[in-house]
Formats: sequence, C-alpha cells, structure tokens
Amino acid sequence: MVDCLRQKSAKELVEQDIQPARYHVAFGPVIDGDVIPDDPEILMEQGEFLNYDIMLGVNQGEGLKFVEGVVDPEDGVSGTDFDYSVSNFVDNLYGYPEGKDTLRETIKFMYTDWADRDNPETRRKTLVALFTDHQWVEPSVVTADLHARYGSPTYFYAFYHHCQSLMKPAWSDAAHGDEAPYVFGVPMVGPTDLFPCNFSKNDVMLSAVVMTYWTNFAKTG
Repeated sequence: MVDCLRQKSAKELVEQDIQPARYHVAFGPVIDGDVIPDDPEILMEQGEFLNYDIMLGVNQGEGLKFVEGVVDPEDGVSGTDFDYSVSNFVDNLYGYPEGKDTLRETIKFMYTDWADRDNPETRRKTLVALFTDHQWVEPSVVTADLHARYGSPTYFYAFYHHCQSLMKPAWSDAAHGDEAPYVFGVPMVGPTDLFPCNFSKNDVMLSAVVMTYWTNFAKTG
C-alpha cells in the first residue's frame, strides 16, 4: 500500500471523494497492533490513557446536519418524516437485529415531547437532540468518564452559542463546528469565506474568553 501511495500525486490523493456510511465517520483509528494496539475504549478501560489533563465537550445542536435534509425550513418535521428518520437511523447503524422494532419504538418514545407531541417544530428539536446525543454527547461523556476513572484531571464543557449567519437556519442551535471561530479568534478579524458571520461585540468578547480558557488549559491544565 505504501509503494502504491508513493506513486500518486498529492493532488490525486486530496481530490478523492470519500463518503462514509451514513451515521459513521470516514476516518477512524486503525487497530494495527503497533501504533494502536487495541480498541481505544478497551485501552481506556485498562488505564492506558493516564497522566495528562483532558478537556472535551459538545455543542448544543451537534446533530443538525443529520436533520437538515428531512425538515421543512418553515414547518419543522412531520410525524411521517420523524418515523422514517428514526427507522433509517436504526437500520444504518444496527442492521436488522432481533427486536429492531422495539428499538425503534423505544427511541421514538424517548425523543417525543409528550407535552407537545403534535408540534412539528418541537419534533424537529427532539430529532436534532437524538442525533446530538447518540453521535456526540454519549461518546464524549463515556470518554470523559473513562479518563477520569483513574484520577486523571478531566474537564467537560457544553457550548451553546453560534454566530448569526445566512448559511444556517434561524431555528438551529450551536451545531457541529460552531465553536471553531471563537477558539481561533475569527470574530476579532471579521467575516471570512469559511465563517461568513455577522459578528457582534458580544461575539468578540466571547471569543476572547474562549481563547483564554483554551490557552490557559494548554499552559497549565
């Protein structure tokens, strides 16, 4: 494989369109027995990730990208689309195990706001919460708990803010990557091609605070 890759130009490599299976990531750790000797979760359970401080966290609406394709920008999510999204989610991640229907119904039950069950906007919010919890919150909390189990300093944050941009629907919360401009001080520079936001004075202040938190953590833990 190495010999093959050395025959390829950098341009050809970076232009490859790698599409992960739905609800999976395109790149992940390869357990090669050398650099990564075992499944990372198993290694953490065995205490192999000790003696360093860690800070990790999540954004409020990380799962936005999984919902954008099934929502009506104005009217939210219909009951039919909600049921289909949950079924598609289960099928893609878990295949067709025994009790799949029970799994589907349990997820629908847990992510239905029963006090407002017929509101399509509320349904849209709970669907975003489903993908946020499964794809980001649960893995992050498990990682933090495993790291803290052996006494390693562990810090966890939740990020709830996002800049005002025409590229995102008005109803969305802080989605995946919305913390990035604040970590790198973009509000102090102004809108960029990557972050075409209408940054306010509050955005500038928040960015200064976030950069202070991040750099202090890097310096002292």
